[in-house]
Amino acid sequence: MSAAHYFDGRSARLHVVELATGDGSIHLRGDTTRSYPAASTRLAEPFRHAPAVLYFEDGSHVEVQDAAMHPLLAAALDYRKPWVVRWQEHTAAALAALVLLLLLIAATWHWGIPAAAERLADEVPPSADQSLGQNALALLQRQGVLQPSRLSDDRLAALQGILQRVQPPAPRIPLRLVVQAAPRLGPNALAFPDGTVVITDEMVRLVMNKSNDIDARTAAALAGVLAHEVAHIEQRHTVRTLTRSSLTAALSATLFGDFSAVAAGLPALLANTEYSRDMELAADDYAAQRLRAHGIPTGPLADLFDHLDEQADKMPKFFRQAMSYAATHPNGYARSQRLREADAEAKADQED
Repeated sequence: MSAAHYFDGRSARLHVVELATGDGSIHLRGDTTRSYPAASTRLAEPFRHAPAVLYFEDGSHVEVQDAAMHPLLAAALDYRKPWVVRWQEHTAAALAALVLLLLLIAATWHWGIPAAAERLADEVPPSADQSLGQNALALLQRQGVLQPSRLSDDRLAALQGILQRVQPPAPRIPLRLVVQAAPRLGPNALAFPDGTVVITDEMVRLVMNKSNDIDARTAAALAGVLAHEVAHIEQRHTVRTLTRSSLTAALSATLFGDFSAVAAGLPALLANTEYSRDMELAADDYAAQRLRAHGIPTGPLADLFDHLDEQADKMPKFFRQAMSYAATHPNGYARSQRLREADAEAKADQED
């Protein structure tokens, strides 16, 4: 016999009883006297250092603290461990299951989510592009991130002409150029899903450099920047990124739960960083194709990437290294090298 705690299933009252087995039954004696057939009694999955719990057919249950009684109860009830428990207790099987789980997570992360994101992006209606783009642009303007341009009308007109030159003959959606001052963003260009391309005054001034004019080389670099942003719009990179982010966040929450927003958010950030780099390289390739189609050299755009990296190199080393892991753009030197190699291959093909 062993001391146990009995609960009748109708109240929270604890009944102290003595439990014994015999004659194919479970016998309780003490605050209450009961007998239950062993055949209809269910033993909950046992845990080390936890009481054994027996569930009876009338909805009541009893908790047995004495560890010595646990194997006796299991034998009396002909309890057999589930296959999952037996597998967990087998070291080799547990390690194999862990490896399979990690492989499944990795496959889902690297192939499943991108594939699902592409399918979901195809289902997003074009009207969503308009709403997303208009709201995002309006928000940046309200926050003062984007401000009215301080460039002259002649330069604004020249930029409009450059965009018209590199845009595709039949854009997926109508394109428009907005030039804005952005002291907080610095030299930058943005693509909004509604067809709006934003280039900052700071980017234009950086490209003009000491010439202070939009000459042929400056126009070529700006044409590359604008064609790059057009690629983001044509290939719906914003919508694809949003669908990928949503799926990644869902998987992160499934894996890490709600115990830490940081723990769940960091994997999503790192995964989407890699995806953004792929998009940036695809946009570079698109820009190079558009430039070559119009006889515009890609060298000035490659030089611009190098110059932007030189500016980044002026940051403190520790800050630059920390930022490199979460950078949404590939290394500028690597991008310029890709452009130059592609340009060399194109020239070689023409000569052949």
